[in-house]
Amino acid sequence: MSESLSRQHQVLGEAVTRIISDYTSRLDELPLTSKASPGELAQLFAGPMPQLGISVEEILERFTEDIAPHAMQISSPRYYGQFNPAPLPIGVWADVLCSVLNQNAGAWRNGPTSAHVETQVLKWLCELIGYGPDAFGILASGGSEANLLALKCARDYANQQIPVAGLPAANAKLMVYASEQCHFSVEKSLDILGMGRNSLRKIETDDRFHVRMDELKRAMERDRDEGCTPCCIIGLAGATSTGVIDPLEELAALARENNCWFHADAAYGGGLAFSDKHRSQLRGIELANSVTFDPHKWMFVPFVCGATLVRDGAKVLRDAFDITPEYLSEDRGGADVAYDMFRYGQMGTRRFNALKVWMALKFMGKQGYGEVVERHIALTHYLASRLDELSDFERLGEVETAVCCFRYLPAAVRNLEVERQDRIQQALQQRIEHSGEAFFPSTVLHGRRALRININSFLTEQRHIDDLVELLQREGSRLLEGLSDD
Repeated sequence: MSESLSRQHQVLGEAVTRIISDYTSRLDELPLTSKASPGELAQLFAGPMPQLGISVEEILERFTEDIAPHAMQISSPRYYGQFNPAPLPIGVWADVLCSVLNQNAGAWRNGPTSAHVETQVLKWLCELIGYGPDAFGILASGGSEANLLALKCARDYANQQIPVAGLPAANAKLMVYASEQCHFSVEKSLDILGMGRNSLRKIETDDRFHVRMDELKRAMERDRDEGCTPCCIIGLAGATSTGVIDPLEELAALARENNCWFHADAAYGGGLAFSDKHRSQLRGIELANSVTFDPHKWMFVPFVCGATLVRDGAKVLRDAFDITPEYLSEDRGGADVAYDMFRYGQMGTRRFNALKVWMALKFMGKQGYGEVVERHIALTHYLASRLDELSDFERLGEVETAVCCFRYLPAAVRNLEVERQDRIQQALQQRIEHSGEAFFPSTVLHGRRALRININSFLTEQRHIDDLVELLQREGSRLLEGLSDD
């Protein structure tokens, strides 16, 4: 620690830059997954607490030899998993700059520039989805927290006594409605908010995995008959398993008729708004009281960064979350209070996450993002067309975003009972994951196991899709050979 601060940064910066440059140059070649077991990794990192420090060189060597090789290579063009794309380089280095400034983006007095950058970024995102000039929002850690913030607003909108008196005193039996495709964070949020997981009604979907409006209306009627109050309707704009988009305009109209809060979970699909070609799929999102939008998905900023956007402005969030602790209560003239970002969500200390979003938007522009979104969707349609040409695969639903779901069902598998068919889907996914040649997950659709591909890296090209189809065929054939030997 005797070196000057600037010299330490220079040495570390040069060393880390070499590591990053070498790592990213090999992304197309690296295995996606490690073959190490949990026990082997636990042993690799076991040891007593360090009593004496070691050199920077030794620490970075541990990173390059032990940490990076066993990480999931999410930045690979052959990663087709959850909505976890390779980050833009400018976003990576924005995170470095964020760390060196180390602003507390909670209060204006502790982070003046962070507050104004975040305010501007939120205005851009609100404008992107079609909200008016009075709309506002708050950056969150991701879609889970963003959904939690929005559902807190929905709960308080339904019963203003709850924030002070609590649910029992307010005698509130509030219900929330969402497609069976909704994100798991909705259930967790209702638990955290004291409403209980049973307050969520998961509504059946049609054969294309959109929420069934008839079933939704029946569920709301049944709850009213039983003395419950419909509180919030959630529309999915890019469901995690299928990428589909619910009929947002119809859901908005139903919410208005029933005096419900309407929330659109567009953590993934909100990125469609960048594309003039595809943004019409989001028609009706501008009618939502709140929207979840994740820049760390289709905007390619590093984890973590989500956003809750609110149509009716900052007052909605302040009514739900504002509080003034003693150490921030001095009379400072009032102009800066509106930029105290802790007043719009539950976090006090907040990272300057707006910087990477601001830099990424400045670098890509709306047009640049639109081009990538359109290329991803075109590649997904190409994948779907390749699978449709092969009799061994059966596609599920339609391609609406950059997600394609299907099953591996060659003749020898189609005649098996459904439980064995499902096990074969999972076995094929695991074979490919363990090979390290690509990564994608499986999911469950209408009670059956399916394979799910999401094209989400700006590095992915058509040749990678061709390689993926060949890999599916090759590993599928090997899997069948193993089954016939049993």
